[in-house]
Amino acid sequence: MKVLSLHSAGHDTGVGYFEDGRLRFAVETERLTRVKHDHRADVALRHVLEREGVDAGGIDLVAVSTPVRGALLRIPDLDVAMERVTAGATHHRTTCELLGRTVDCVVVTHEVSHAALAAHYAGHEDGTVVLVNEGRGQVSRSSLFRVAGGRLEWVEKDPLPWYGNGFGWTAIGHLLGFGKSPSVAGKVMALGGYGEPSARVREMLLAVDRRVMDDLALAERVREELSARPEFGRDFGTMARVVASFQELFTETVHELLSRHVARTETGFGPVALGGGCALNIVANSVLRRRFGRDVAVPPACGDAGHLAGAGIYALRYLAGQDVAPLSVYANGGGESREAVLRALAGAGLEPVPYDRGVVAGTLAGGGVVALLEGAAELGPRALGHRSLLGSPAVPGMRKRMSEELKQREWYRPLGAVMREERFARLYPGQYGSPYMLFEYDVPEGVAPEARHVNGTCRVQTLGPGEARLHALLAEFEALSGVPALINTSLNGPGRAIAHTAGDVLDDFAGSGVDLFVFDDLMARRRG
Repeated sequence: MKVLSLHSAGHDTGVGYFEDGRLRFAVETERLTRVKHDHRADVALRHVLEREGVDAGGIDLVAVSTPVRGALLRIPDLDVAMERVTAGATHHRTTCELLGRTVDCVVVTHEVSHAALAAHYAGHEDGTVVLVNEGRGQVSRSSLFRVAGGRLEWVEKDPLPWYGNGFGWTAIGHLLGFGKSPSVAGKVMALGGYGEPSARVREMLLAVDRRVMDDLALAERVREELSARPEFGRDFGTMARVVASFQELFTETVHELLSRHVARTETGFGPVALGGGCALNIVANSVLRRRFGRDVAVPPACGDAGHLAGAGIYALRYLAGQDVAPLSVYANGGGESREAVLRALAGAGLEPVPYDRGVVAGTLAGGGVVALLEGAAELGPRALGHRSLLGSPAVPGMRKRMSEELKQREWYRPLGAVMREERFARLYPGQYGSPYMLFEYDVPEGVAPEARHVNGTCRVQTLGPGEARLHALLAEFEALSGVPALINTSLNGPGRAIAHTAGDVLDDFAGSGVDLFVFDDLMARRRG
């Protein structure tokens, strides 16, 4: 069965292609256009069909999450479909016109697509409780689901108040002057590590009328009122205190909700999965792990970019009853040809040489920065070793150099780190790993100081030996330097989507302070 899975409208659009229950190819639009949160799904659709060598006539089913871009998929009863899903239906079966051909189609409700992807990372285990938590879905801002008897059941809509979902993070960002873009929440969350929760701020947040989520005029009045209060001033210390207070309230609220629904067993708690943009909140994720005493399933593409797989998973698993293979996190686009890499290097005036792990490890140990591109990119917003900027966390000033100078990010934002699973097991015995960099860990003094946030934590990626190139590089780097991890941050210049090709990398960094470029089995030093 050949299935196209689409997120066709809104931010973070993309397309996935499944064949016989396996994700063959997927790509986020923004990786092709370099425009963050790009909505032009037609670009991704053409790219996927061309790369897979299929046309509309070869597709058995189109699965599309809501909202639907009608100009891309002409659905004759789209109004009926949207009425049904807005009324709470999980999906609507219909047909669509795809590039001039009529194809069977299932319109999957936005929240359901998120839930299906999260359930997939939990293995579709019976009894799994799934919380989808985001800024705005099709019919809710938060929803609870349960996997039961091979079905995905919608248990509750909007169980969380405004301070327990993505609307709250956007509202806090707007209140503190950060704007309303989809990127705001991540910037704002980073402030929390610099502050301590305030009982007074918490009291004022709890006093806000809960109807602010549904009444924009009320929300604006509340913003104006709070902005005039000294407890919500714009100086850094005050903002950090507000965010720390909100983070504490958010985390407690999410935990309280899940505690009422997660199954109790003789051995502890039942399975938990998280979907939606709020699942990128590593502070809350880590608290949930500790309090439930078990791992929590979080997809690496838990935000709207995950719909490129979620809609298809729902159609295949929960409608067609077909098993879906586990997804590789390295499934965003495809690898680049050696010829294309050579052309990009020649265009930048760089001389390629064969990849040499010892040279790369020596560059890192000596305080250099390495841009690493390998094969297909990561699904989701985290750099996990295929589109990464790497640096030593033991070199003084490396955080400032990589984050502030090369990427021009705000000074207070933390960096992640990557380490081998076996090294992680020695540093954190008995703790769950973090293959997608979605949990935080306390970092001992002196272990990786430049990757250590002000609150003593770091979001760590744990890497198994299956990723041979970076895994082996980490081992050689540690042998040279004694340092068990590398700073790992996404490979993109200021304001741009993560680089997809060697040309993208060189556009962003050829004239910067990156010391060495690695493109699969080739590498090149910067000019001068």
